[in-house]
Amino acid sequence: MKMVSRMTLGTVQLGLNYGIANTEGKPDREKAYSILDSAIETGVNCLDTASGYGDSEKVIGSWLKEKNIDRESLSIVTKFKLGDIDRDDVEYNLIGSVERSLVALGTDYVDYLLMHDAAEYEKYAKQIDGTIKKLMKQGCVKTAGASGYDYKGIKNIIENDMYTAFQIPANILDYRITGTEAEEILKDKTVFARSVYLQGLFFMNVKELYGNLTEIIPFIKKIRNIADIYELSVAELAMGYVNSLNYVDSLVVGADNPGHVSDNAKLINTPKFTDDMMNEIKSELEGAPDWLFYPWLWNKREG
Repeated sequence: MKMVSRMTLGTVQLGLNYGIANTEGKPDREKAYSILDSAIETGVNCLDTASGYGDSEKVIGSWLKEKNIDRESLSIVTKFKLGDIDRDDVEYNLIGSVERSLVALGTDYVDYLLMHDAAEYEKYAKQIDGTIKKLMKQGCVKTAGASGYDYKGIKNIIENDMYTAFQIPANILDYRITGTEAEEILKDKTVFARSVYLQGLFFMNVKELYGNLTEIIPFIKKIRNIADIYELSVAELAMGYVNSLNYVDSLVVGADNPGHVSDNAKLINTPKFTDDMMNEIKSELEGAPDWLFYPWLWNKREG
């Protein structure tokens, strides 16, 4: 298996208008290609996408073809979602999803195939296991795993040795895994950390927050105060914290423009925080409500 770069480019922004702090919207083709070009130029060798990310897979596929990118030089992560279907239809739907992804990406294999909704495994475990075994035997899937919003949601998948790659949220306010026994278990897996900036929430003007997000204002102010104390930007603090977690293999970070890619790549290459600094940050920021880590529970606007 290819080693993935410390930073993985998240590409949901290439296919959808995504992110609470995204003011630039979905990029046009030229801008999307520039974002992907910038990732390669900065040493990123892994792209994260999904069948549910609008036309993100197609954008990547056309870029790979037009730029004549060496497929073997890249790792591609994609995801599938089954929805509410009959168990007898799981194999057909899962294979169909993977085939459509391969066509869109213009490739005959994906390096990582993840369940986009880990909860589906509870309903269709036997059928998913059997189908993914077939796909891996055929060579069109190299590694399998799941994307989840919490450890509880992926725990039963982790216990199956067939699944070795997981994507989970990790950020400076989220201590549901860090420091727990789950951290030790995940050290033996390939872990992609997403939501490093909580969709850009850390950078927003607190006066623009509405509904239940106003409860987070004290935490955002604490983050900015800690950054000032350590003479870091908020981005340096947030990225540096997750980059210093020893169970994380790669940080999935999106970009609204090529400059964001190079800026984030520079942050990834800065020295890791000391244990004392990590502990001090945790002691200051523990206590954020769990609903914060489930974006569909955010009240982005009132009325």
